Amino acid sequence: MAYDFIVFGGTGLQGRICARDLLNSGYSVLLAGRDSSGIKDLLKNKKAEFMRIDLQNQEDIINAIRSSKAKIVINCAEFKFNLSIMRACLKAKKSCTDLGGLQKVTKEQFRLNSLFKKNGILCITGCGSTPGISNVMAAYAVNKFDSVETILLGFAWNSNKKVFVVPYSMESIFDEFTQPPIIFYNGKFKKENKVRCKGTFNFQAVGKQTVYCIVHSEVYSFSRYFRNKGLKNIYYMAGFPEHSMKFITELMDSEFSYSDVAKENKIKSIDFVTRILKQIPTPAGYKEVENIWVKIEGIKNGKKVKSEMNCITKTIKGWESAGSNINTGRTISIISQMLLRKKIQAKGVHAPESIVPQQDFFRELAKRRIFVYENGKKLLINQSL
Repeated sequence: MAYDFIVFGGTGLQGRICARDLLNSGYSVLLAGRDSSGIKDLLKNKKAEFMRIDLQNQEDIINAIRSSKAKIVINCAEFKFNLSIMRACLKAKKSCTDLGGLQKVTKEQFRLNSLFKKNGILCITGCGSTPGISNVMAAYAVNKFDSVETILLGFAWNSNKKVFVVPYSMESIFDEFTQPPIIFYNGKFKKENKVRCKGTFNFQAVGKQTVYCIVHSEVYSFSRYFRNKGLKNIYYMAGFPEHSMKFITELMDSEFSYSDVAKENKIKSIDFVTRILKQIPTPAGYKEVENIWVKIEGIKNGKKVKSEMNCITKTIKGWESAGSNINTGRTISIISQMLLRKKIQAKGVHAPESIVPQQDFFRELAKRRIFVYENGKKLLINQSL
């Protein structure tokens, strides 16, 4: 069988969300992962199948892509596999999407730009909530400025019950919060003091929350795409509810999860902690709300102006187990579908802000009850809701 999509990391949280959205849209999907026990509901669909895959084995990845005959490759695995899956796509001459990674990984991905162009294929990196939604919102807002000086962006979220539920990838969280933040300041990349680099804001739908600078790919891609607007400063800031932030900090500080051991043992420790945390059941009635936000300062018509974009995601009926994580898995599904339908036709390596059609993208989010706001007002783009 030839599939429309192959989803690597298809048995993880984001892979399952993405695959479900693709199947709901009528596409055929091959879910490639380690264990099919968590996707039995998806495999009831005749257009879905499972393939066991070892992402540590490059030949396995190439063979999986070729045997699937998939039109588009989707990478929902951890960012450490981004480059190997991209290189496999080059061998198989297939376009791909992924959820992005840290700045150092993103820079390495862009170094493959000329090879992707030469092979007539496309990689869109950073197609989740953030990076992803944040990038497209930023591009939408930046276009309205004559020049832009500063962009602050990030996420904030909260839950109705003050218990710890794994918010997204624990491996990514540990990486983001233990590395020194990299900001773009006065036109140059700079390592910042993570204790000093923070702010407290009142976020729409979430409320007052302190957010902290962390390493994130938008700092790199924005500096690449928005330089023509005179952009000087970029800060990426992450926020968690107080009870979650306390729990995460204690994990990072513990000897068990982050002691001074060899890197290999540290990774095994993180993987073990993550598997244990995922086994903790989500409390009945648990709900989340997340705000992906972008704040922009610049010049328009000779005057200093500010603009703010927000994307609000709440727990949705039928998707309760995913919480606000639906805005990651469903976003990569949306962008991958656009790629399949040739609404995106660029070649090379790109981030979403440079090529994703903004109005079509916001419309698809709204169909899934994920809404975008500009300066506090919901964007209504020919939506029938």
